[in-house]
Parts: sequence; C-alpha cells; structure tokens
Amino acid sequence: MCGLVALRGLRGPVFLPSALALCLLLAAPAAAQEDLQAQRASTNQRLQNLKQQIQQSRSRLEETTAAEEATQEKLKKLEREIALREELVSTYRRRLSQVEEERQQLRDTLQTLQGRLGALQREYRSRVVHAYKYNRIPELALILASRSINQMLVRIRYLQRFAQQRQAQRADVQQAATSVRRSREDLKQKEAETEELLSEARLERENLRALKSDRQEVIETLRARRSELKQTLQRQRQQARQLEKQIRRIAAKADRRGEDQNEARRAERAAVSASRSASFEQSKGSLPWPASGAITEQFGSRVDPVHGTKTYHPGILIATPPEEQVRAVFRGTVSGVDFVPGYGTYLVVRHGDYLSVYSNFSSLYVSQGETVEAGQVLGLAGTDEEPRGAGVFFAVFDRSKSTSVDPTQWLSAR
Repeated sequence: MCGLVALRGLRGPVFLPSALALCLLLAAPAAAQEDLQAQRASTNQRLQNLKQQIQQSRSRLEETTAAEEATQEKLKKLEREIALREELVSTYRRRLSQVEEERQQLRDTLQTLQGRLGALQREYRSRVVHAYKYNRIPELALILASRSINQMLVRIRYLQRFAQQRQAQRADVQQAATSVRRSREDLKQKEAETEELLSEARLERENLRALKSDRQEVIETLRARRSELKQTLQRQRQQARQLEKQIRRIAAKADRRGEDQNEARRAERAAVSASRSASFEQSKGSLPWPASGAITEQFGSRVDPVHGTKTYHPGILIATPPEEQVRAVFRGTVSGVDFVPGYGTYLVVRHGDYLSVYSNFSSLYVSQGETVEAGQVLGLAGTDEEPRGAGVFFAVFDRSKSTSVDPTQWLSAR
C-alpha cells in the first residue's frame, strides 16, 4: 500500500512511513527503464539483421571471388560488405551506450533505496534508545493497563498495525535493494557480453582492411579497362537522369489532372495537397525507414573510384535481405508506377508538394491511384536478380523546387 498510516499512541499520533516513498522511488525510473528496454530490443534486432545481411553478403562475395574476375559487380559487393560491417560496429557502440545508461539508472535507484533503508535502521535504533531512556511501558503492560475491553482491542490493533507496517516497509525496501543489486549484476554481465561483441566487430573491421586492399586491386584492374567500361558509366548517369525526368513527368501529369477538374474540385484538391505538404514538412527528421538495412549508396554526387568522375545519385540505396518488405514512409496517393533500366520497377507516392520514390522491387503490391497509409507494405525489395541487387532505392522529390533532396534528412535517426 502506498500511503501514510496515522495511529494514536500514548504521546499523540504516530505516522508510519509506509511504501509511499518506495513507490515514488521506483515509479520515477520505471518509464525511463521501459524506454531503454524498447531501445535495447530495437538495437538487438538491428544487430541480428545486420549479421544476417553480412553473412549473405559474404556468401555472394565469395561466389564472385571464386570466378576470379575483376568486375564492377565484385567492386559493388565489396563496397556493400564494407558498409554493412561499419554499420554493425556503430550499432554495437550504441548497444554498449544503452547498457551503460541502464546501469547508471540502477545505480542511482540503488543508492536512494540504500539511503532509505539506512534511515529506517537509524529510526529503529532511535526508538530503542528512547524506550530505554524514558522507561516506556512494555507492549504487554500497555495492553493490560487498558481501562476497558474496547480500549484494549484498540491498543492491540494499534500495536499490530504498527508492527506490520514497519516490517512490511523494511521488507519492501530490502527486497527492492536486493532486486536492484541483482539487476546491476545482470547488467554487468550484459556489458561484458557487449564489450566482447564490440571486440569481435572491431576485429572484423580489421579484417576488412584485406577486403579494402582487394577492392583497390579490383579498382586498378578496372582502370586498365577504362575505355571498355566508359560506356557503362555513361549508361548509369543516363539512367539516373531518366529516373528524375520520369518523376518530373509524373508530378506534372498530376498537376494537369488537377487543372482539368472544376473549380470546387480544384479547391478541395489544393486544400488536401497543402495539408499533406505541411504534415510531411513537420515530419522531417522523424519519418520511418522504408526498410531496415545499411545505406550502401549515399545521396548526391559520388566520385567513381575507377574513372575519378562524378556520378549523381538522386536517392539512397538501402541494403536489405532479399525480398524484405518495403513500407510507405507517409500517407499519400500512388501517382505513378513504371520501370527505368538500372533502377527497376519504381513507385511514386505523392504527399502534396513532396514525392517519395521507391524502386528496385522484386514484387509490387499497390497500383496507381491507390491511397496508401504510413507503414503500409508497398512491395518486396529486390533480390540479386534486380538491377540494384538485394535492397531498395529510396528518394524524396520536392515538386516546388523540381529536384530531389537528401532523403536521410527526412528519415528518423537510428
């Protein structure tokens, strides 16, 4: 019971500090503890997913290496595995930080509980000394000195409740202190496990130096074949431009559909568009990821390691397990579905003045004109058979500026 019990004794009311203090002590960190547990579960799941992806990536890399061919495909797979392993090390560090935060919270709680327990012990000693100094009437004598049966029963109940409350309170605090100490020991063990995992991740990163050396050898071999590969590079640039061109065409087509409607319909459509645009803008930095995985191709201009020239990437490539579910990041309307060489089947979802673009599907579950909700599964990410391999391409297009923007600025931090 959380509260204070007031009993009347020989020298006036006696207030028994019940489990109220304990409840307050334990309630404060409870919410924070639940939040940390959720973060820990999310991080553990991410570690597991990354390990699986690395294992799959390693298998594909070994198959490519067995062919003993220095190709762009081998280079791409090497870079994918490097990105996955670096993300794994980063995730291990986050996990270790979460464990330390949990341990600190428990240390603070334990210290407070131990202080509370010490106060109770000092109070007990004080009462014993007081009874000795002032020769207080023993409990049995107090009961026998009652003037009536009713007074005797009242005093008996008083003494019983007094003893029960004190014993229960002390037992609660001792149990809580024991529980926290046990939890702290568990967390020490978890920290040791996490340190071990981090050490393994660092070792793997050291092993990546050999992969990077192999990557450099591949680059040197490919540079010797520059003239042969020049057409491939030009084709990649053309595919990126073609994707953005088709996105602009889809956006313009949607605008023309609005113009063809009557004035009332246009006003309604404009209001809905403005509302979605505002909501989408307010969600910047907090949108859910379309799929879990490490980014293996960043947004913007990327220097080709073979030719030293820049290639523009209108979005990001997220490495995923083959056929991973791809989800909508925000509520909107499917404005277009098409195919672009190098990007595969792509899907455009309109959110007012913003478009979210997803491509490299192995399967698609939605169609043009359909309204989708945030988190709804749009389809399955690519496999090794798709142009971008096992993963999903994601981009954000600003219609007001008629250009792609960095999608990582819109997604939530991980």
